[in-house]
This record gives sequence, structure tokens and C-alpha cells, in this order.
Amino acid sequence: MKLVLGSDLHGNLPDVPPCDILVLAGDILPETEQDVFIEQQLRPWLEKIPARNVVSTWGNHDHKPFRNSRLGINLRWHLLVDDSVSINGLKFYGSPWCLPIGRWAWQAPEYLLEHIYSLIPNDTDILISHSPPYGMCDRVVSGENVGSIELARLVHGLTGLKLLVCGHIHESRGQRGKVMNVSCLDEKYQLRENLWTVIQL
Repeated sequence: MKLVLGSDLHGNLPDVPPCDILVLAGDILPETEQDVFIEQQLRPWLEKIPARNVVSTWGNHDHKPFRNSRLGINLRWHLLVDDSVSINGLKFYGSPWCLPIGRWAWQAPEYLLEHIYSLIPNDTDILISHSPPYGMCDRVVSGENVGSIELARLVHGLTGLKLLVCGHIHESRGQRGKVMNVSCLDEKYQLRENLWTVIQL
């Protein structure tokens, strides 16, 4: 099964290679007029991309859906906000949350993330989290690790987990063990030359 992985598009809607499942790990929308963007640009883009299924969650820049939970629910995708879906024998779970870094959406301190992440089923195969776990694909330019400690604990506890797809920290794109940061933009918010991460499962 071919999966195309991406995160942190921030309003860019580039061509997608043909795949079985496209996974989007948040920060999909531009900063302004997000409701208009969803209907006028995101909807037609999703309708035409060559993916049999699309699975997504939101991120901290997707603030309009944070205030209006109905935004995006009727598009051609499985939008997971602390929820799961099974496709082709794989159980996906999506969570948009990250640690507080300013006045953004989908943010919570560790003590609340502990509860939020405790809801993730033990039989999850692929976890889609906007935030990376602490110490795994989460290092910013200053050298500090800014991922969630509670998410890191969860990753070690989910023994059947095949993959955690995340983004959020653009400069830490890459893979560490089962964790893949698939940010499509670099730290200067420019589209990468090879923006999509393609894997076979």
C-alpha cells in the first residue's frame, strides 16, 4: 500500500502523486479567510487528487476549525479530531493538539495532553499527530526539543504502532524510529523541493 505523507502546507495545495492514502498532519490552511479557503480551494483540490483515501487532522494554525467544529467535516477526506478510522486493515487515529506556543489553536499543557492522549486506542496502527513527541523530530533552530513528553510516553507504550506521522516543527523534518516529521515547508515557510514523503506499507 502506497502512502503519501505531508504536513504544514499553510495554504499551499501542490500536486499529489498517485497513492492509496494521503495523510495530512495539520496546519493545512492559510492564516486568513480559512472558511472561504476550505470551500473554494481545499474542496476542489481534494476532489481531484489521485488518492483513493485521504486522512487528516488539524494543527495549531487551523484556527477557524478550532472555533467551528463543522468546518471541513463534509469534504472528501477522513478528518480525525481525536478520533479513528480503519482503512484497508489499518487503524488511523488523528489528534491536532500541541503544547502552547502563543495564541494559536489546538493547544494544551502536558497535564491535559496526558488525558487527551490516553484516549488513543491501543490497537492504533498509524497515529497522525500535529505535534511530534519529545526528543523525536522536534528540535528547533535553537537546539531545544519542544515536543510533548506525554506523547513520547504514549509512543513507547503503543507496541503495535507502525508509524507516527507529525509535523509542526518545520526544521525537524525526518525520521526517528517510528516517528516521521513530514513538514512540507521549511523553517522559512518555503515549499521543499521534495515536499511529499512517500512510503510503502
